[in-house]
Amino acid sequence: MEMLRRFLALAALTVASLLIPLASATAQDSSPYVVGHWRLNDSFQDFTGGAPITTDNTDFVFLNPTGLTLTLEYAFFAAPDGTFCGCDRDTLQPNGRTRYTMLGEEQGKLFSTQLCPTQTEGVLKSIVFTGVDKGGGIIVDDALQAGIQVHIFGSAPQQRSESNLQGITLNDATRQEINQIHKQCVGFLGPP
Repeated sequence: MEMLRRFLALAALTVASLLIPLASATAQDSSPYVVGHWRLNDSFQDFTGGAPITTDNTDFVFLNPTGLTLTLEYAFFAAPDGTFCGCDRDTLQPNGRTRYTMLGEEQGKLFSTQLCPTQTEGVLKSIVFTGVDKGGGIIVDDALQAGIQVHIFGSAPQQRSESNLQGITLNDATRQEINQIHKQCVGFLGPP
């Protein structure tokens, strides 16, 4: 009986050791749809008497981990109400990357101060796709992206924080959302 219990415990541990790496491997930060947080000349103070946290700018790096040429569209939304504030588009070459800052987006009028005149922080939503179907919907196929956001608090290198853009799982609701983002970008920029 003792031998059977030991065998069952060993079998359970073996199965668990196989499942844990599989579960961890599914928690990736790459997806056709990633999100992040942008700031531009933002000051935040969460309690009276505390020192404000001032963020000068956000740097975004978008990476293409595939051998495909992808269309990248990333849109800016105001926090907390979700107002659309603009969009930019680029081509991500196979295994390539592109990099932008919020200050550059504002200066290029891709972050619209007409749509969001006083906004200093919000949500970035980025999508990649391989084409557009006849109905105007995006074709994702095997498109993937990953990305990094760097919040810059001043000119010294140690005055920054870096984090990954978060990959979003595709389902019916998120597919609808990425097509809505594309429509907003087409309305703002024109067709790709």
